[in-house]
Amino acid sequence: MLVTAFEDRVRRIVHETMADLGHDMSKISDIVEPPGADYCVITFTDPLMKPIEISRPLGAGESQEQDEIRRALQYRLGG
Repeated sequence: MLVTAFEDRVRRIVHETMADLGHDMSKISDIVEPPGADYCVITFTDPLMKPIEISRPLGAGESQEQDEIRRALQYRLGG
């Protein structure tokens, strides 16, 4: 399956953010941009944790994506 540049960037940011927050990547099940979608879905290995949808930014820089992903992961993981 082809990985888009947006999906690749979200994967990288999630890896960096998880390390910064002191969490192991084993908590993340998958990160995927569904075909034709304008967002990525981050799923967790814990079935009780709801997935996170990260919207593709419209003209925003990578720092805005990083902030959004950090806030979402902190909220979901409690850190």
